[in-house]
Amino acid sequence: MIDPTLDHVGIVVPDLEAAMSDLAAQLGFEFVVVFDDDLEVREPADADRAIHLRIAYSPQRPALELIEAAPGTPWAPDRVGLHHLAFTVDDLSAESELLAVACPIEICGRDAGGNVPTTFTYHTGGLFRVELLAPR
Repeated sequence: MIDPTLDHVGIVVPDLEAAMSDLAAQLGFEFVVVFDDDLEVREPADADRAIHLRIAYSPQRPALELIEAAPGTPWAPDRVGLHHLAFTVDDLSAESELLAVACPIEICGRDAGGNVPTTFTYHTGGLFRVELLAPR
């Protein structure tokens, strides 16, 4: 079941440090870089691959997730701005499959063994993407 409590709002930004600084000045809270590494993913139209991402979060919930634009990915520079709304689910595989009937999976996390989905799925088909998150 999808938890209706919003976990975070994903925003693609052209420059992570500049966005962190600007939003900290505007909103009055700091951001923390939580990821600066390769993310193993699977895209239905492409082969498995690793995408280098840089991501920062605000400490408040629902969080603001800032993702530095990465060319040739779902986080491409032409997608700067509101990117997705994220919700936690009890069973990522089952809930992703249900949502995919109306909103296809664009990309999902995978583990070293090639198992999918792990950690997250992005679904397209509306005004913005919906991200489903595995329980933490």
